[in-house]
Amino acid sequence: MSTSSSPTTVPEARARIDEINERVVELLAERQAIVDDLCELKADADRTVRDPEREAELLAHVRSVADEAGLPPTLAETLFEEILAHSVERQRRQRADGAAGPSAAGPSAKEPSAEEPAEKATGAVSTCGAQAQAG
Repeated sequence: MSTSSSPTTVPEARARIDEINERVVELLAERQAIVDDLCELKADADRTVRDPEREAELLAHVRSVADEAGLPPTLAETLFEEILAHSVERQRRQRADGAAGPSAAGPSAKEPSAEEPAEKATGAVSTCGAQAQAG
């Protein structure tokens, strides 16, 4: 899948890996920013944090893309489950913070319970607003 030549030394290989790692982190940050925007849209539409149908579609797509790229589908799925679980937790924290604010009327009746598993989460979630910059 790479368009550049193969590294010929250990330092060159490590430098290429470092560059790829930086791109992965940059892409994750870009994804998070877009998901944060989507969070606002979902909040405006009174949508829940999780969307099991979207979760299944996203994970199936990730598995398929990984398989086509020669990456073990289970590895890609595991990585994305972690990314998505983080997004769910961020959105839940943001909604909890918003519910505690002076203008909040309380949590939405559609909000999932604390017992709802976050291991596999929708890609359509994250935090909204300033809290998005927090860990």
